[in-house]
Amino acid sequence: MTKAEGLGSNATDESGEQLVPAITRAARVLEALVQQSAGATLTELAKRCGLAKSTASVLLRTMLVEGLVVYDQETRRYNLGPLLVEFGVAAIARTSAVAASRTYMEWLAERTELACLAIQPMPDGHFTAIAKIESRKPVKVTIEVGARFDRDTPLISRLAAAWPSRGRAEQVSYPAAELAELRAQGYGAVYGEYRPELNVVGVPVFDRDGAPCLFLSLLGIGDDLTVEGVAGIADYLVTASREISSHIGGRIPADYPASNRTAGLD
Repeated sequence: MTKAEGLGSNATDESGEQLVPAITRAARVLEALVQQSAGATLTELAKRCGLAKSTASVLLRTMLVEGLVVYDQETRRYNLGPLLVEFGVAAIARTSAVAASRTYMEWLAERTELACLAIQPMPDGHFTAIAKIESRKPVKVTIEVGARFDRDTPLISRLAAAWPSRGRAEQVSYPAAELAELRAQGYGAVYGEYRPELNVVGVPVFDRDGAPCLFLSLLGIGDDLTVEGVAGIADYLVTASREISSHIGGRIPADYPASNRTAGLD
């Protein structure tokens, strides 16, 4: 039995506050649809979310009326509804870390001609791309806003482990020496680990608790992003992390590297 199905009318969270089971179940359905780009049938959603089929049917009919899901009569599959687009755009626009990062993302994309992603850690341990500046290169990286990354995804999971956060799912374990190196340089890079020829460099943005609330990543194909190229922009990456974190009132860890730049990205 899943958490969604197990919540009764008097369910409470860990703090003892009363919860609304229907909202929890609706959230589980939406999460399931996020992971199924082709949508899912009633039977599939009921099974995936641990719901009785009758409960899932009533829930989906309500969500359909409210615009949270859509239904294809021909395939009998549900998918994410149009209202979620409006919700998502508004949520991203109101996320202070993303707003503060936009100038730096645009600058980095302009200077390097690479795609720049803002990736947010989620409470259950996975990561979601919530903003992107397109590459200026003829061959573009196809990762899009809304893309979901598993908790062990290369680079981002290492950055999350290097600066662990309370209240989120346990991070993937990595050798202490590897994490110490990441903390010492303030950024991380991987070459060909996501897929052949795709290289990625990233930095954390810190919240008020000194934990990463966002990761900025540059993505390049082959020689578009090399070890030497990463070294050439490392100081800009560290500066971006420090300035964005400061702008949103974040607490920069005491051992996070200093930058040779005093202000701005010239």
